[in-house]
Amino acid sequence: MQKQVKILSSTLIVLSLLFSGCNVLKPATTPTIPADFTIAWIPKSLNNPVFEIGRDGAYKAAEELSAATGKKIEVLYMASLASDATEQARVVEDAIAKGADAIGISCNDPVACEAPINQAMDLRIPVMTWDSDAPDSKRITYLGVDNYEGGKAAAELLVRFMGTEGKVALLSGVPGAFNLEERARGFSDALEAYPDIEIVTTVYCNDDINQGVQMVEDVMAEHPDLDGWFFVGLWPLFAERGSMPMWEQAAKGGQLTTIVFDTLTIELEWLKDGYLQGLVGQKYWGWGYDTVNMLYEHAVNGKTYPAFSNSGMDIVTRCNVDVMADMWAKSDFTQTLPDPYGCLE
Repeated sequence: MQKQVKILSSTLIVLSLLFSGCNVLKPATTPTIPADFTIAWIPKSLNNPVFEIGRDGAYKAAEELSAATGKKIEVLYMASLASDATEQARVVEDAIAKGADAIGISCNDPVACEAPINQAMDLRIPVMTWDSDAPDSKRITYLGVDNYEGGKAAAELLVRFMGTEGKVALLSGVPGAFNLEERARGFSDALEAYPDIEIVTTVYCNDDINQGVQMVEDVMAEHPDLDGWFFVGLWPLFAERGSMPMWEQAAKGGQLTTIVFDTLTIELEWLKDGYLQGLVGQKYWGWGYDTVNMLYEHAVNGKTYPAFSNSGMDIVTRCNVDVMADMWAKSDFTQTLPDPYGCLE
C-alpha cells in the first residue's frame, strides 16, 4: 500500500479549501455583474499549489485591465481536482458553455487537448496554452519556458555538482504531459555528452505528492548507489520533512546531487539547508498575468503572437538563492538574479 505522507500545513489548508464541497468544474469566482470580457484560465488541476501563483497573476491582470479600460474583465479559474486529460476536456466545454470570450490552458496531454482547443477556436474563442502546450492544435500561441532548454540547464547543473560520472534517476508527473516530456528529453539529450553518466530509471507520480514521495523512496531502495536525481517537478518536496528518509539522508550527507524544476519558496528552503544543489525556475506569475493580457490584446485589439512566446527561466544555486528568496518575500520578480555559478568558480 502506498505510504501516506503529511503535507505541509500551508499546502494542506489550500487543498482542504478545494475539497470543501465545491463543484470542481465551477469557477473560483462567479460574476455577480455581467462581465464585458471573460477569460477562462485553466490549469492542469486544482491539487497542485504551483498554479495558485499564476491564478493570482491572472486576477491581478484582470484588475489592472478593468481599471485601465473601464470595462469589467473577469477571470474564471476552472479545473478538475486532479490532473486528468478527459476531465480537462470537459472543463474547456464548460468554459465555452459559460460564455468565455477567451481561454488560457495548461494541457495535461498535448493530443487530448487538441479537440477541445480546436472546438473553441472554431467558435472564434481564442485559446492560448501556457506552461504545457498542445503544439498541433489551433491555439494562437504557447507561453512558457523552453522546457527542452530547461532540461538541458538541469543537466548542466547536475554535472557541475555531481561530476561527469554516476547513476541518475528522473521523477516526472503525468506520463505524456508535453512540458514534462520536453524537460526529460532535454536532460537526457544533454547527458549524452557524458557517457559515464547513466540514467537508471524514470518514474512517474501523476502530479501527486504522496506518490512522488513513494516513488523516490522506492528508487532509493532499489538503487542504493544512486548518485543523482532530476525531479522534473517539485511534487515530493511539498511533503513534510522526514517523509523521504532514504533520500534525505543521502542528500544531506553529500552522497546525492538533486536538481529540481521550479523555484518556489519551499524549494529555496530545501536548497539553503543543503538537500538540493540547483533549481530551474519558470515565470509562474506570468502564466496568469501575461496570459490574460495577451488574450485580451489578441481578442480586442487584434494583436498576433509567434507560435512560441518564450517566458525565460531562472537558474538558482547557493550563489543566488538569497536574492530569489527576497523576490518572493517582496513579491517583486523584477530583480535580476546574480550569476548562479559565480560563487562556484
